[in-house]
Amino acid sequence: MDVNKIKIFIQAVESGSLLAAAEKLGYTQAGLTHIMKALERELGLVLLQRGKFGVRLTKEGSRLMPLFRELVAVQDRIDAEAQMIVKQKASVIRLAAVASVIRTCLPDILMAFQKENPSVSFEIKEGDERMYQWFDQGDVDICITSNIFRRDEFQPLFKDEFLAVLPADYPIGDGEKYPLQRIEEDPFLYSTCVNDVEVEKLLKHCGIHPKKQNTYVEDNSLVSMVARGFGVSLLPRLVLVNCHEKVRLAPLDRACYRNVGILCDEERGDSPTVKKFIHFIKNWDYTPYQKSFIIK
Repeated sequence: MDVNKIKIFIQAVESGSLLAAAEKLGYTQAGLTHIMKALERELGLVLLQRGKFGVRLTKEGSRLMPLFRELVAVQDRIDAEAQMIVKQKASVIRLAAVASVIRTCLPDILMAFQKENPSVSFEIKEGDERMYQWFDQGDVDICITSNIFRRDEFQPLFKDEFLAVLPADYPIGDGEKYPLQRIEEDPFLYSTCVNDVEVEKLLKHCGIHPKKQNTYVEDNSLVSMVARGFGVSLLPRLVLVNCHEKVRLAPLDRACYRNVGILCDEERGDSPTVKKFIHFIKNWDYTPYQKSFIIK
């Protein structure tokens, strides 16, 4: 049932005249009469008595009027609640990011954006490959990650250099580059984070077959194992920020990077706030994070 017809019906009854109701609502009298007859046909009842006196409720119309008013009130509450939800959604940005981004550049970006847009709040989730599912399901608006699965919606922001993570007593001089080929001789540790996918692709591209330890652990545990001499590894620079373990970090003899960027769909109908944040994050200066510490 069209609630708008009910609203017009109530207005006609309260005005006592179809002509008066039509003038108030911006209809012609003929147009409003057509709407009233359509409502009566839909219900199979005569709701109004028409005459020189104007319009009055029939017995059936009187019986239904309280329900009509209740229906209009419910519709008004639904409209008001929907507007509130839209307003709240427009001020919240749902964001997923990999741990290394959350620990480094993301807090600076969020604080700077909120300083310019104090009414905006964020919902932040830390994730790995699961964030692609969150994005596809509409659970998050934006993902900050590396493009490990080659998505068309991915837009690169900056390059994050891979470094060799070595035991403190590893025989390599200060400033010396770690030969990537040596991974075929040194016990090599993979991370369980998304980095292991990137490293596998990197080594495969270089034709290198690592001497693997059958251990898959998260990044911090991996660095601890390297510090105790269990093997070597490759990790992006952002992952190694604030690393307190006694390890040696060395550049590689061939430049290896991962692309860090945002997964977003600017055609998806996101709120103006989300689109504004996308523009903001694209124009952020990531240089300090690319040189966030000096390799010794």
